[in-house]
Amino acid sequence: MQLYSINFKNNLTLQKHIEFSESMNVRIVFISLIYLLSGRGVFAQISHGGTPLFFDYSPLKSLSPLNNPENLSLIDMPAFDLDSVLRLDAINEKNMRGSFQFAHKFYTRIERGKDGNEWLLADGTRVWQVSIRSQGAYSINLLFTEFHVPEGAKLFLYNTDHSYVIGSFDHRNHSPAGLLPVKPVAGETIIVEYSEPADAAFQGQLTIGEVNHDYRDILRKEPDIDLTNGYFDCMPDVVCEDVDETTVRSTLLVMINGTTACTGSLLNNTANDGAPYVLTAVHCLNNDAQYHKDWDYYVDKAGTVVVFFNYHRPVCGSSMKATEEFSMASAYPRAIIEGKDIALLELHDKPPAYYNAYYAGWRLKTDAGPYTNIHHPQAAVKRYNFYNGNLAWMSFPNLFDPNSHLKVTAWTIGSTHGGSSGSPLFDANHAVIGGLSGGLSLCGTPDPKGTHDMFFALSQGWETNDPDNQLKTYLDPQNTGALAAPGMDPNRENPIVRLGNVQYNSGNNLITTRYASPNSGYVFGCSNLNITEFAEEFNPEYEAELYGAYFLIPAMPHSYTQGVEIRIYEGNNFPEQLIATQTLQPQYMNYSAQNGTFGLKDKNMDFVATENFVRFDQPVKISKKFFIAYRIANEQDSPFAVYNTQFRPGNINTAWINREGTWIRASSYVASPITTSLAIEALLSYSTISVPGSEISKDKFRYIRSEHRLLLPEKASGAGQIRIYAISGQLLQRIPIDEAQNTVTIYPQATGTIGIIQLVRGNQIYTEKLIY
Repeated sequence: MQLYSINFKNNLTLQKHIEFSESMNVRIVFISLIYLLSGRGVFAQISHGGTPLFFDYSPLKSLSPLNNPENLSLIDMPAFDLDSVLRLDAINEKNMRGSFQFAHKFYTRIERGKDGNEWLLADGTRVWQVSIRSQGAYSINLLFTEFHVPEGAKLFLYNTDHSYVIGSFDHRNHSPAGLLPVKPVAGETIIVEYSEPADAAFQGQLTIGEVNHDYRDILRKEPDIDLTNGYFDCMPDVVCEDVDETTVRSTLLVMINGTTACTGSLLNNTANDGAPYVLTAVHCLNNDAQYHKDWDYYVDKAGTVVVFFNYHRPVCGSSMKATEEFSMASAYPRAIIEGKDIALLELHDKPPAYYNAYYAGWRLKTDAGPYTNIHHPQAAVKRYNFYNGNLAWMSFPNLFDPNSHLKVTAWTIGSTHGGSSGSPLFDANHAVIGGLSGGLSLCGTPDPKGTHDMFFALSQGWETNDPDNQLKTYLDPQNTGALAAPGMDPNRENPIVRLGNVQYNSGNNLITTRYASPNSGYVFGCSNLNITEFAEEFNPEYEAELYGAYFLIPAMPHSYTQGVEIRIYEGNNFPEQLIATQTLQPQYMNYSAQNGTFGLKDKNMDFVATENFVRFDQPVKISKKFFIAYRIANEQDSPFAVYNTQFRPGNINTAWINREGTWIRASSYVASPITTSLAIEALLSYSTISVPGSEISKDKFRYIRSEHRLLLPEKASGAGQIRIYAISGQLLQRIPIDEAQNTVTIYPQATGTIGIIQLVRGNQIYTEKLIY
């Protein structure tokens, strides 16, 4: 490793970091990248809206670099040898060493009061602006290593043409470590704008400590698209496999420092108090593999963490980009056991209910196979590995304590890759027993040595010489002596349900239906007929709280989503009463090592279809049939549409079209009649749930657990089928029923399973949440 300093104008000293890897026999499975995922429902890194003063305030607008480039207070990053960096990347990837890198990091010290320009407005407001350029960068992200601002102050970041804007950030974004990571901004120049009111309690302190130059155009596509060498060929999507849904819900994508991606898991403790502990690997935080770091080093690194929940593809076999909206930022290190590669972090906040997080159970013993591994290779959607063999103790070469790791000799299904580090190893009881440190597994390798992976074991970090730095202190806080803990669903009493009218992993296909000539355009989007509103019908069985909705959208420029409004209606027969609205804003959260801040960024939607979650500012109370609608601007040069469904036989229409103020079922729409459902799903929580064995009305299900028997609603009649879904929306089972049948035998994967039961008989649909 070499560090050298370059003197800049404004007395700026910048350190440039170049790392040269030595030859290693195994790879450390993390991914170094500025991968920019983000979400609206974040905490420490959430932005608070508003408009930069340089956009709206006339005196400043005239000074804006957009109108007067000569006013650009520009700090240039030094050039670096990209060819050498790419050659080094190629060597590392070929030999399965190191990480997948797409960004070059510059260490800086850009300070308010020393760098950039500052203006004093007539009302006493102070405005600081500084611009940073790294020529040739596809995007730039920053890390603020010092962020302490008074109430009323606002921070924005944007590019030179104002097409990407992040912010505002304010005093509510303070973190204990004083860090603020923000997501990347497209382009080779990023502009920082900070405003502070005249009556501020103190002068804000801002320092940009890191600038990351994206040289691979990582924002253009999901990282598992266009992969080479067949690295992912043997790693199935979790949505395509019969995987326990609790293992999926508890596995997280973990981003550190705006440059590194790993995997982690949300763990329960014996107190069942919902403390948000995240298990991952130490080397994810300390990616130079130089150990014996002081505690403050890990405090700083943990402060830059962004974790993503629910990052798995919604449709099996598709290239659709998963939702990026469920994220949280910043954590604190609880246990850092370098010799074992074990890191236990605690998020600053508990995940909100609508994240539908699951706290995985854990076990110190390691003898309960077979074993499952859920991971995010190359920061892609969740993948699945399975090992039907015995684990063996081994030493990780040259890095960690002897005989501290578990060896998976060769995966029965799957493999790992860069970004899989820290991913949980589950036993047959879905309990976490360890996490990935590294290995040699590789899809399709002819090399018999390229087979095994190595996992750290929880038992190795359970007790240490320092009671403040051991797993037992946090995972068994009441010192019960437990050697295992069960998993916990914080929403068990009122489970979070993703409710849809169709499952796309069971023979129904996503399509974008277009008009036939002489008309043109999308039936459920922009067209020459100027239809501007469309809706999907839902029939809940109980009163519920609607948190938001998922929309599956075909590939299109992000600008096409501008002006789209999401609307919630209630009505007995059609959308009648408007009860809530929300703007569609496809964005994600990221930490910028360049300016030390978290921020929201527009999704890149140009090349692949996307799953987008729209959260309502407040949960919407639903008491009867409701409709999720979207209203568009119908701009012919920016045609927006939502996917609809090409059905298998037997489905009924649930899509609606608003034609000149009159709602019409899509199946009765004269211009293009179609029986379909829109690719819209509701995320809700029922106010009451069906408890097994309780007395319920005759139009409800009842499950007799002792007999594994489901009694069907007495009001339903005719032939049809039962569909059983996991809470995550995955179709688990489909059971045909005949006309006279009034009972079905079903067996859960485990006692106390929460699922969604749907009965379809003719035009009747009954849907219910059930514990069975």
